[in-house]
Amino acid sequence: MARIDQNAEHLLRALAPQVLGAVMRRFRDFAAAEDAVQEALIAAAVQWPREGVPDNPRGWLIQVASRRMMDALRADAARRQRETAAALDMEQLAPAPDQAADPAEDDTLILLFMCCHPALTTSSAIALTLRAVGGLTTAEIAHAFLVPEATMAQRISRAKQSVKTSGVPFRSPTSQERTERLGAVLHVL
Repeated sequence: MARIDQNAEHLLRALAPQVLGAVMRRFRDFAAAEDAVQEALIAAAVQWPREGVPDNPRGWLIQVASRRMMDALRADAARRQRETAAALDMEQLAPAPDQAADPAEDDTLILLFMCCHPALTTSSAIALTLRAVGGLTTAEIAHAFLVPEATMAQRISRAKQSVKTSGVPFRSPTSQERTERLGAVLHVL
């Protein structure tokens, strides 16, 4: 990597406050503008020795810093949008702490039907149900199945992966799904 010469370094030092002022005037966020200008200065220190100092170095630095600011603003807006969507999802999914549980929307029952998914073998469904619904440890389940704990951990992990890849949504099963899985649920119980 070529090193920036002393004249270009002095130019960057002289232009930095001007560029910071221009970016600050446009975006009105001192800390973010300062970061963006620093990134523009680093970009100049890397590119200018290879490509030469541009005809309008101040304009080049302002443009690079402004692009960095716009990228940061877009990323921040996208993050806020994801956080808002996640918060709305949480509000819809989680009942208020003081709200009485609706037996028709019992998450444990939904979890039980999910653990008894038809894609799972009976032993995997039983192990996953004991872990997720029964609250048993992997060691306790392995002891009950008379298998090593590592084997049971693998079986439970594969069962979780199978449920995940099946794309089954976490919701109350439809009457048809309930009928299809009821035998497996009763067997597991």
